[in-house]
Amino acid sequence: MFKKLMLAFAVLILIGVLITGLLSMEIVSVYYSKNVEDRLTTNAKLIQAALEQDAGKPGQQYEELCRRYGEITGGRVTIIGLDGNVLGDSDADAQDMENHSDRPEVKQAFEEGFGKSVRKSKTLDKEMLYVALPLKGGRGDAGIIRAALPLDDISVIQKRIWYYIFLAIFIGLSAALALSYRYLSTLIRPIGEMTEMASTIAGGRFNKRVRVKSSDEIGKLAATFNHMAEKMERTVEELIKDKSKIEAILSSSVNGVIAVDSSENIMFLNPVAVRMLDIRDQDFTGRPLFDIVCNKEAERILRDVLKTQRGQTLEFELPWPKNRTIKVITAPIRPKVKHSRTIGTLIIIQDITTVKKLEKIRSDFVANVTHELKTPLTSIKGFIETLREGAAEDPDKRNRFLEIIDVETERLERLIEDILLLSEIESSSPSSTSTEQIDVQRIIEDEVLSIFANKAKQKNIDIKTDFAAGLPKLTMSKDRFKQMLINLLDNAIKFTGEGGQVHVSVSLKNGRAMVIKVKDNGIGIPREHQDRIFERFYRVDKGRSRKEGGTGLGLAIVKHIVLLVNGSVQVDSRPGEGTEFTVEIPLKRGE
Repeated sequence: MFKKLMLAFAVLILIGVLITGLLSMEIVSVYYSKNVEDRLTTNAKLIQAALEQDAGKPGQQYEELCRRYGEITGGRVTIIGLDGNVLGDSDADAQDMENHSDRPEVKQAFEEGFGKSVRKSKTLDKEMLYVALPLKGGRGDAGIIRAALPLDDISVIQKRIWYYIFLAIFIGLSAALALSYRYLSTLIRPIGEMTEMASTIAGGRFNKRVRVKSSDEIGKLAATFNHMAEKMERTVEELIKDKSKIEAILSSSVNGVIAVDSSENIMFLNPVAVRMLDIRDQDFTGRPLFDIVCNKEAERILRDVLKTQRGQTLEFELPWPKNRTIKVITAPIRPKVKHSRTIGTLIIIQDITTVKKLEKIRSDFVANVTHELKTPLTSIKGFIETLREGAAEDPDKRNRFLEIIDVETERLERLIEDILLLSEIESSSPSSTSTEQIDVQRIIEDEVLSIFANKAKQKNIDIKTDFAAGLPKLTMSKDRFKQMLINLLDNAIKFTGEGGQVHVSVSLKNGRAMVIKVKDNGIGIPREHQDRIFERFYRVDKGRSRKEGGTGLGLAIVKHIVLLVNGSVQVDSRPGEGTEFTVEIPLKRGE
């Protein structure tokens, strides 16, 4: 540091002397140029006045006039015609000189009444100062009188100034280095101590303080340094806490969050975005976004998004690694400073696959409800019109049509009841549904099986039960439980042939869940339909289902009742061998 300060002193003195010398040189040059300009202007005006008064003499005397005035003024005099041709010159032959209409001083004199320029003369090969004035009432073909002087004296003056500059540099450096050596020796020692402590603080140990016992500027600097370290320690702690909070919030987001700077380098990337974009590198902060994105379709979309800094929202399909619908929301990142520029782009990636699926389910549900309501209503309306047209007079036709209308009305009633029930279940939440301790075995034997006794007897179906010993009571709505079992048993009996068998069993799983199984040996369900049988209005055999009086909502109701208690329902079926539905309900809510 000592050598650097010595060098700094020397450089400062050198710069100071150089600046002083250059300024002096500039002042002399300006002053000299001004004097020359004033002299030329005076000479030009005198020549202008003389020429304007001497208007009657012939034009061939221009050369003689220029030489005479040049000798009188000690400079160069040129007379230029209105067309720019040189009519006379004191230092050169006018016939050998080129047209001067493009000379800056000549153009300026014609336009403004006075022209001036400093340039190198092509004729004399010297740096000259030119002054030009127009001839207002002079000779007919003469337009401009120009006076010029060489600037040779400036070079002589500048060389003299440079001599004194170098002399001042030598004397100043010698004196400064001698004085600064002694001064810096006493100054560097405490600064070295402060530097050592600063390195410690820079390493993250903000509890360290500088100890310098002095009341001068160094002591004040040490006190300020200690205050700065205390404030920095508090600020760094707050920044670390704030950063941890922000990262925790963004990392916990269910949406993908990406922040990139204006060069598309990653500023932040949360785990959800890492999974969505199939990013496999662990260290990605500061790296270009598209160097680490392995999902090419997502890369193409993001490139289009980042072409503009304007906030926008768009949706696209992401087919790999699984088919998903993605919604991308972008917004420019600007600091909270007035008139601050955009420093990057924030990208929010939402997986709206479920939302889109629910929208489709809702759309399909409305379409199916419309269709299911329209079919019986059309039938009822048709039979009513037939009765009005005269069929009511025939007792047999009337009674048969009224029976059909009654059946269709009951079908409509069941459909509406199932739709209302399904809507009620879907709008319910586990916390809002009233629950009680129910005895599963008693409800099945006394309240559910009795409902199907006659129906099973008509088809000669044998319903068997099997209950594990010591079954605990189940916490859920009694009505919901009965509705679930009724729908499962109704399906089992409906699709089991004459002389078939239905088996209902209840057991425990690991002491934590109750497992209810309804098994039949009926027609079974083809494997390609098993994933969709819990959808609303989905029927494997539409003709048979309608013939049996089904609404297509029974299994959908079962599914939503089970989901309401955090349970699960599965189906296992083979065509021609039968079907088994397995419902698993946690004994405690929330499991």
